[in-house]
Formats: sequence, C-alpha cells, structure tokens
Amino acid sequence: MREREETREKRRAPRLVRRLGAILTLALALTLANVFSPYIKNWVYRLLPGIDYQSAVTQLTHEMEKAGELIAVRYTDTGVMTGTRDALWVGTVSKVTAPYLYEIGLGIKLEDVKLEIGENELIVIVPQPQVLYDQFQVTGDVQKNDFWGLLNEQRFQQIQNDQRDACRQAYLGDPQCLEKAWDASCEQLEALFRQWTGENLQLRFLREGE
Repeated sequence: MREREETREKRRAPRLVRRLGAILTLALALTLANVFSPYIKNWVYRLLPGIDYQSAVTQLTHEMEKAGELIAVRYTDTGVMTGTRDALWVGTVSKVTAPYLYEIGLGIKLEDVKLEIGENELIVIVPQPQVLYDQFQVTGDVQKNDFWGLLNEQRFQQIQNDQRDACRQAYLGDPQCLEKAWDASCEQLEALFRQWTGENLQLRFLREGE
C-alpha cells in the first residue's frame, strides 16, 4: 500500500512541474510582449504599405476649402413668444403673443480645421462649434392687446428678434449641446476624410486650444 502511494506521488510531481513551467512561460511571454510592443508596432508599420500623410493633408485641405462648412447637428423648436410694454403708473399698455418656429444648425467652418502629421497618424484640430444658420418665423395668428397703439411694425420685429436671440443663446449656453455638436463634427470629419482619400487614415482629434 505504501508503495502505491509513493508511486502516485512520483506521478504527481512531473505534472506539477509541467504546470509551473507553463505558468512561468506564459508570464514570461506576457512580460516580453509588454516590453517589446512599441517596437513590434513600429516593425508592423514598416511592413505594411504606408499612407502618404503629406499627400493626404494636401488633398483634404483642398476638399475642405470646396466644402466650406459642416453642419453637425440641427434642432427645431416651437413655442409662443410674448412681448409687452409697460408705462409708469399704468402698467402694461400693450401685449402681443404669437406661436413661432425656430431652427438652428451648429457646426464648424472647415477653413478653421487644422491638420498636423504625427507619427503614423493625422492629428485633426477641431474648433468649437458655432451657429452656421438659424431661422425664426411666426407660424400662427398674432394676438394683440394694444389699446394705446404702441405696437407698430418696428416694435413687433424687435420682439421677434429678441425671441430669436433668446433661442440662440439657449443652445450656445448649453455645454452638453456644444459637446454633442463637437463630437458629431469629429465623426462626420472622419467619414469625409476616408471618403475623400480612400485611405483608412489613423486619425486623432483634438479640441482647438487644448
């Protein structure tokens, strides 16, 4: 009986050694891969057909000049504008309300996009999105309460302009809205760049001023 136990122990010993050896081999392989990964990456880049980033920059600059601007996001709002005029001691002497439609497009002017050549990549510096168009229009009946006759065409136009400015500033003052517009600008630029060049460009996007 004792001899059988000794035989089993002898059989287990080589298995344990083999397992330890496999673990050590795997650990060594992972360590070497981590150490030499930058060199392997450069070696792979040298073996693969290279992209002429200088030519790509020239082509992309030309295409962006032709395109002019990129509207990344669009929004449409509806609401009711209200304008009043008050007089001392009297209170409100005129009031007007009207439904409206407001449209805005946020994006970038492509002439403001900067391209720099990095190590095996193209660095794209993208500006902060801005208003590329907005439109305001009255869409229904205008309700007036103007006993004193103070609401002339000039005053009514000013009320519309004020409402348009308020709508515009609501978007420009919203950090999440601007962030969404910037992200959308980068996504669309990436698609356009690869379409224009026909190359699978390695791109890195940076925000202007960072």
